[in-house]
Amino acid sequence: MPLVCLTLTGRTIAEDLAVLQRYRGMIDIAELRVDLLDPGEIFRIRDFPGLAGLPCVLTLRRRVDGGAFEDGEGVRLVLIAKALAYASPDRLANYAYVDLEQDFHVPAVEEACRTFGTRIIRSRHFPSQMPDDLDAVWRELTDSHEEIPKLAVAIRNARDLSRLYSWSAGLGGGERVIVGMGDFGVPSRILAARFGSGITYTSALAAGQEGGAPGHLDPETMQASYRFREIGTATQIYGLAGGKMVVHSRSPQLHNGAFRAAGIDAVYLPLPAENIDDFMVCAETLNLRGAAVTVPLKETILSKLAWQSPEVEDIGACNTIVRRPQGDWAGYNTDAQAFERSLLEFMGRSDLKGLRVTIVGAGGAAKSVVHVVARLGATALILNRTPITAKNLAKRYGFAWGGCDERSSDLIADHADLIIQASSVGMEGAIAGDPLDWYDFRGREAVFDLIYRPERTALLERAAAAGCRVCNGWSMLRYQAAVQFRIWTGQEPPRLYFE
Repeated sequence: MPLVCLTLTGRTIAEDLAVLQRYRGMIDIAELRVDLLDPGEIFRIRDFPGLAGLPCVLTLRRRVDGGAFEDGEGVRLVLIAKALAYASPDRLANYAYVDLEQDFHVPAVEEACRTFGTRIIRSRHFPSQMPDDLDAVWRELTDSHEEIPKLAVAIRNARDLSRLYSWSAGLGGGERVIVGMGDFGVPSRILAARFGSGITYTSALAAGQEGGAPGHLDPETMQASYRFREIGTATQIYGLAGGKMVVHSRSPQLHNGAFRAAGIDAVYLPLPAENIDDFMVCAETLNLRGAAVTVPLKETILSKLAWQSPEVEDIGACNTIVRRPQGDWAGYNTDAQAFERSLLEFMGRSDLKGLRVTIVGAGGAAKSVVHVVARLGATALILNRTPITAKNLAKRYGFAWGGCDERSSDLIADHADLIIQASSVGMEGAIAGDPLDWYDFRGREAVFDLIYRPERTALLERAAAAGCRVCNGWSMLRYQAAVQFRIWTGQEPPRLYFE
């Protein structure tokens, strides 16, 4: 089982110790990032392991390797030597590990580490790209059997993640640390055991510290949302496919909690992908069993499906796929069913007959919304930043359409019983802002925003301030996740989806 390492990025030793205390029961080791300390704190780094009370990693990361240290190698050598000096008979009072780059070879330091039991993590960092020849880089890192080789590379897309996963699978046994940095590399941190990595690095994000490297998760998130310590070689993998904003989704918390409650050895994690071909490569590499699909892939996924549910065919968008026994993919749409249930609960109605509705957006999610609104008997207006896209969707249902700008104010005024926001504008990690910032709410509109994170988007805040009833997409997410669980597992979903 990989060790969970908390990377401490505070400005002072006291701050780092306070953060360490908060996470003590969730981690195995702690990394002191000396390069991020205030200058006056550096003279206290020798005492840190004894104060921390658990195995510690000493790291002075150079700027070229993604750190902040830039005072030269001579100064760095002196600081490392002082931190390792005066070894105590009590092992916990000494650094258990020191991170030394592949090009930093100082025999005296290495001999001191061997003498006092400090393990050397021999690292190589590629903060902006993945090297073309991973094998050549790895050979340079594995000269000594006494050291732990560490390779950290920037993952720029889903194909990079697939390549790193396949390459690491061919390394065989032995101690190592493999890290994919950035949003696209987040799965490598969650699946550290599958990458053969002995350490996964986290940061105290919930405690307000900066991330130690791009793509770090909080230790609590690793365990509570991703069941990190339960992931093994037999664990089935499910994913959330979409743009980079999927790393902010709360659906892993739902699905992984459900897998635990049902006793299913599975993990659900974000798999950001820029296009559907990259995602499919990643899905095959990881032997994905199923996935939720979000923007911008809900429509492009259709060409990869061997079978589509009637809802997918009617709506023209798919948000759920499952691998069939023959190895190909079946596609479903759970958006419509979940949205309908959540919307009717919000409105306190059994249908929308007689209502005039404005729908913002014309993408995959909006297509499900339009399908439901039409089926429930409302008259609707569809707005989109690209008016022709709104027009094409509206024509299928005989609805009005327009551009998403102030020229549509009068159109909205005629369709203002209910306003449904079905675009990604305002979503955390996506496009900031309010898609209707030019529209003045009158206070009588009901406003439903499919976004649930943040809990109140700029649109909902403004609508609520004007006296409107508002609702976000959290209940919709829960309801659609419950249906996805049934599709993936064939079992009835646990109650937690509905609570």
